[in-house]
Amino acid sequence: MSLAVVLLALAGYVLQGTIGTTRATKQQSAALIVDEKFTEARIAVAMQEVNLRHYQVEPSVAVLSRFEQVAGSAERTLAELAESADQQIRRDAQALLTGQIAYRRLAEQLIAKVADSDPGFAQFDRLEVTPAFYSLQNDVDDVARSYHEYAQRQVTLLRNTQGRLLVGTAIGFGAGLTLVAMIMRMVLGYQRRLVERAADSRHQALHDPLTGLPNRALFQQDLQKALDLAARDGGPAALMVIDLDGFKAVNDTIGHHAGDQVLIEAGRRLSGHVAEAGVVARLGGDEFAVLIPGVSGLPEAVRLADRLVAELNRDFRIEDQLAAIGASLGVALSPADSADVLFRHADTAMYRAKRRGGGVAVYDPGTDADAQDDRMRLFADLRVLLETGDPDGQLQLWYQPQVRLGDGKVTAVEALVRWQHPTHGLVMPATLLPVAERGGLETGLTYHLLRVAARQAAIWLASGWSCRVAVNVSPGALGDDRFAETVLATIVAAGLPAELLCLELTETGIMGDAGSALRMLRRVSESGVAVSVDDFGTGFSSLLQLRDVPADELKIDGTFVRNLAEGTPDAIMVRSSTDLGHNLGLRVVAEGVEDLPTLARLREMGCDHAQGYVLSHPVPAAELPEACRRAEAVARSATTRPAVTDAPLR
Repeated sequence: MSLAVVLLALAGYVLQGTIGTTRATKQQSAALIVDEKFTEARIAVAMQEVNLRHYQVEPSVAVLSRFEQVAGSAERTLAELAESADQQIRRDAQALLTGQIAYRRLAEQLIAKVADSDPGFAQFDRLEVTPAFYSLQNDVDDVARSYHEYAQRQVTLLRNTQGRLLVGTAIGFGAGLTLVAMIMRMVLGYQRRLVERAADSRHQALHDPLTGLPNRALFQQDLQKALDLAARDGGPAALMVIDLDGFKAVNDTIGHHAGDQVLIEAGRRLSGHVAEAGVVARLGGDEFAVLIPGVSGLPEAVRLADRLVAELNRDFRIEDQLAAIGASLGVALSPADSADVLFRHADTAMYRAKRRGGGVAVYDPGTDADAQDDRMRLFADLRVLLETGDPDGQLQLWYQPQVRLGDGKVTAVEALVRWQHPTHGLVMPATLLPVAERGGLETGLTYHLLRVAARQAAIWLASGWSCRVAVNVSPGALGDDRFAETVLATIVAAGLPAELLCLELTETGIMGDAGSALRMLRRVSESGVAVSVDDFGTGFSSLLQLRDVPADELKIDGTFVRNLAEGTPDAIMVRSSTDLGHNLGLRVVAEGVEDLPTLARLREMGCDHAQGYVLSHPVPAAELPEACRRAEAVARSATTRPAVTDAPLR
């Protein structure tokens, strides 16, 4: 009987303790979830500011999209908390949501001012946007901290409840103790899972899910710590921003899975060389950053940068294929006014390295100070030109003749863009096209130049000269659902026969989205518009993919026509490409021809057409007739053997 009473008493005690533990566990779980939500909101609010600052440096569609994404995430999280059953949580979340919406409105006004190159955007930022952000950040930090502390108190409360239960069951006998131990194990396991889930959530918020490297938010924290340390100890910190060259071609030709493998391997290579000396982060896309606190000086930073670029320049083996990736790296050293300024310096140096074809560039105030402002002004001016239709004709097309090697006649011209800027003078494609691509204007620019070229070709036709005009098409335009419709509408509006227009697309651009691109190309090809595969030999396309492209012409890249002596790799490449093109029923054009012996050798190899400086540089439309006469005279002087006729079009 006594044993039964003890057992019943113990059972009642255990039951009561279990009920209390369960209640405390639920309270703890709810507190941790609320803590996690407010932490997510705080991170999203901070990421808004990062992307807003990035947009001031690089006002692109991609950066704006990231800003809108994190702003939406912050508002969704706070809105979800505002629907909580707990009245205090609702009040706190609603107050933060109101502050977030107010800040976002100010930020969007600032974005509009930056996009419009409003000179007052800096003052507006300082007086309105920045104070609003810090007010919002302080509020969300305070709220998140208070709920974190509350969650910790719930953890403590749970542990105290468990302790009392343990002491009570220790008075009983072995069976009761065993039962309590089992309950304790279950409760502790559940608690551990909750804590681990919170830790995982924080880790995911601060690390790139693909490479496992720190993301931009965590890297910004590390950079600020390094700058604080440098200010205190006097040793500079080195910041490197790295962009992978040729990465898009891997994604477009081998696939996004292969691109992911390249990013993972690139992160591994960078981390292997940096080791514990610094921090490697993935900023997004194919952009990485490296932070080295406490470097001895610029020479040490440059030596490391050279090693990193050399490591990334080694071929990547992806699924039994070799992918040739390069790197452009910008280096900047502290001190700087802020982490954002140091980032901007390194980013500007990286773009200078990219314009040079890759490698390492060190930030130079004399060279780079105005480069970013120039890009922003050019972007704003170009956007206005495309929106207004370029009424003054600043965007010009110059034309380079293509000569048929069989008889030395000019049968086509390639249209090449030049921008006659009112303050910068003549802006060449190497400067103009990156501005358009980074700002999301490449499709609009392609369509505008297509209209200009079609009208000019129609004018030539009306004057009695029938000449096909080739227009370069950006990969972005080819991915537009309205591409085929726009091309056909353009030639109809100009009154130009379809066969007098040729669309030049790079090898990797055609292969980017096999389904969509091929559908677009088939539609324009069926209407009579010619399609040319430009820069052939420089991409990663397979013969199977090339077979499916509705092309009429193959353009051999100029890098392969420099040395056509018998038996050289260039000669083998050109001859093989010519035979391949003819076997597929395509015209073959060699571009980049710079001397008469090369011109004659191309004719002997059976190449159909040639284009290059030996025949003519690109010239304005008014100078084209004379340029064509000179090109034909040069071609006749180099073609003394019997003519080679064009390959039939398929």
